[in-house]
Amino acid sequence: MTGFEAITHHNGWAMAVVGATIVISGLAILSLIISQLHKVIGLLEKKNKAPVVEIPEENLKESASAENCPANIEVTLELYRPLIEELDEQFQLADLYALAKKYHLHHPHLSIRCLRDSGTLESLGDGFFRLVG
Repeated sequence: MTGFEAITHHNGWAMAVVGATIVISGLAILSLIISQLHKVIGLLEKKNKAPVVEIPEENLKESASAENCPANIEVTLELYRPLIEELDEQFQLADLYALAKKYHLHHPHLSIRCLRDSGTLESLGDGFFRLVG
């Protein structure tokens, strides 16, 4: 006995169907577990909610003015002048930003933008800048 007769005689068709069903159901269960894993981890971590703190209106006004350029651009320039001197005469803003992050200066994007807006940093084109004055 060979071929399909042997498969039928030894219940091969039923075993193939049961095997495929087991594999597909296992993959479906694994997929479900992976998709819901973030919820289970969240329950296990027991995250504490941050306490709600009310900010006085005076502090809100200060933070709103912090979004604008500093009142004295000369102070900002004095902070950034040593960094600019470390760079070439023509430099890219990315290099200046990297140095500002290296020396842990506060708000480098804001400060560099303010220096550009005040005309202290002059654009030379092609992404290069130089210090004016």
